[in-house]
Amino acid sequence: MILYAIPVSTYSAKVRIALGIKDIDYDMVPPPGGYSSPQYKAIVPVGTIPGLKDGDFVISESEVITEYLEEKYPDPSLLPGNAEQRAHQRFLSRFHDLWLEPHLRATFAHVDPAGRDEAALNACLDRYRARLDQMESLIDPDPWLGGGAIGVADCAFPATFTLADILLPHFGRESRYGPKLQAWRETAYAHPVVRQVTDESRQATLQWMGAG
Repeated sequence: MILYAIPVSTYSAKVRIALGIKDIDYDMVPPPGGYSSPQYKAIVPVGTIPGLKDGDFVISESEVITEYLEEKYPDPSLLPGNAEQRAHQRFLSRFHDLWLEPHLRATFAHVDPAGRDEAALNACLDRYRARLDQMESLIDPDPWLGGGAIGVADCAFPATFTLADILLPHFGRESRYGPKLQAWRETAYAHPVVRQVTDESRQATLQWMGAG
């Protein structure tokens, strides 16, 4: 199994956490020729990361990959609980992908002060803050987002929050979390798979920003 990914990618990290929890052997390689290159698109047609090659089968989009892994390797399950609990986990994972993370990712264009648009940057940061505050009202960790076991929603957020902890102070903003989110963070980052992936994400992000 090959995972086309890079350590700085939050969506790649989500899949890597899922793979680690399920103890699935894989090789992580950067997209051949670079992100969206013709060489990589010959493997993963849309050219995005992460992409997964399992034998002759190729799939992309982190949410789809995670669900594929859950169906093919159901033990341990990343969707424990009853139908309502599983639906809530799916909702939270999509909340991350569609409503939270994109506002943080949009700040990448403003990391270099020389090319920064302060108004556009502040709009991104305000939208990210609003969604983060909203998330506090959407969760009730016990201790994981879906209850007593780590699940798909728990895979989505750790690398994004690690990225935010680096980027927000860089932009003069405070990286802060409500009590429920903070309690969940302490649980999540204590998990060995989450800790390993987020440590690698942090190092890669700091290197990228240093190069920038």
